[in-house]
Amino acid sequence: MKRSKKEKVNEKPQLYELSKAELREQRRRQRKIKKRKRIMTSLITILIILGIVGGISFASYEAVKQGLFNVTEIEVVGNQIVDAQTVIDASGIRVGESIFLVDLNKANYNINSLMNLDDLVISKIMPNKILIRLEESTPICAVSKDNNVYYLTRDKKLIENSEYIRKTDIPLVFGCESITVAGIGEEVVIEPYWRFDTVMNILKDLEDSGGLEKISEVRMTENNTYEIVTKNGTIFSFWDYDNFQENEDYILSNLSANTSNMLINLTVGTKPVIKAR
Repeated sequence: MKRSKKEKVNEKPQLYELSKAELREQRRRQRKIKKRKRIMTSLITILIILGIVGGISFASYEAVKQGLFNVTEIEVVGNQIVDAQTVIDASGIRVGESIFLVDLNKANYNINSLMNLDDLVISKIMPNKILIRLEESTPICAVSKDNNVYYLTRDKKLIENSEYIRKTDIPLVFGCESITVAGIGEEVVIEPYWRFDTVMNILKDLEDSGGLEKISEVRMTENNTYEIVTKNGTIFSFWDYDNFQENEDYILSNLSANTSNMLINLTVGTKPVIKAR
């Protein structure tokens, strides 16, 4: 029997349904395709990275071979007492060696063994510079003996010693009989110790009151007195620390007034004896 045209129009095409086995197979193929894509992507990425690393390695090798990373400059910053070359020599770092082979820990130890520092930082600045940034301990005075100058802290510890004066804004102490030095950063023993203790107490008082920067010298004289010499050429003479303390305000007022080229004797009584030099 023939179907009518109306029946043909209303007839829907039948859809082919995949079996479960066929669905699993299709999904498996899709996973394999995605896995291959991931592997290819990873391989390409690895090859690119290896190429970059290889290029950098080759360039670095050529740079090292040609001496691009050899140290050409060692800069010292912050030194006032110790000269730059002494610091460089102490560090053990040498111009011409590879910057990659510079042992910063060893250089740090070497420098700290040579001088008394409050801070020390050593840096590599690529491609060929070493920067040594230091902060020296603050000296309260320098002691001169046998053509040597010893720089001391408030607690008598040695900062550095040299054959000439490197820092001129601190007092130079004269008149000691002997100096025993254990090492950098260690306490220095100066004889006669009781007289030098007096000098140190005076210097501490002057530093605390702001007058130390105006003092040029402190002398332990042969007649068991002390002398303070100002940068303006005035000399104050006194017996001992008690005598200094009794006249400290007077001394400080003269320092503030910048009294110059006078001899002021504080050992003769209650009033100072003043003469022009």
